[in-house]
Amino acid sequence: MKTFSLNISPEEHFDFDTFSITSTESVYKVIHELNEELNINLELCELLEFTHKEGEEFYFPLYSFYHNALNIEFNLLPNQTSFQPLSAKEKSNIDLFSGSIEHTTRLIPELEKTDYFLIIKGDNRYMYNHQIFEAIKLNPSFILVNEMHIEHLKDKKAKYNLLF
Repeated sequence: MKTFSLNISPEEHFDFDTFSITSTESVYKVIHELNEELNINLELCELLEFTHKEGEEFYFPLYSFYHNALNIEFNLLPNQTSFQPLSAKEKSNIDLFSGSIEHTTRLIPELEKTDYFLIIKGDNRYMYNHQIFEAIKLNPSFILVNEMHIEHLKDKKAKYNLLF
């Protein structure tokens, strides 16, 4: 009896385009600038859980917008966060301005100069990829905008942090 096996390349999971953005602006300013440049409306849709190698949990805010006419999904994800879940003791006494931030973590540590990732998904993204890149790279609020190629990352495990 013949047996067949599927040969699925791990790279097939990365069916999206990614732009790295370096900016000194807050996430709210970056969202505003992207919304204006691309005529979209990014909104917070969820917090992505990330467990650091030392066992600490962090949440990365994910901002999304689906453009119906273009059939493209836009996602903005910061590369760094300091948000940690509250312990049971802290939940009973919530004060936004008390306490200290123990430390921050990066989603992709080797890209230390990257502040945000703009991730574009959808079958039509190929037709608009260059136009999107040209529109955002000219924005004066962004210091540097690059198209990021996942396969060039040295840390093979870290690239899977962009899958959600």
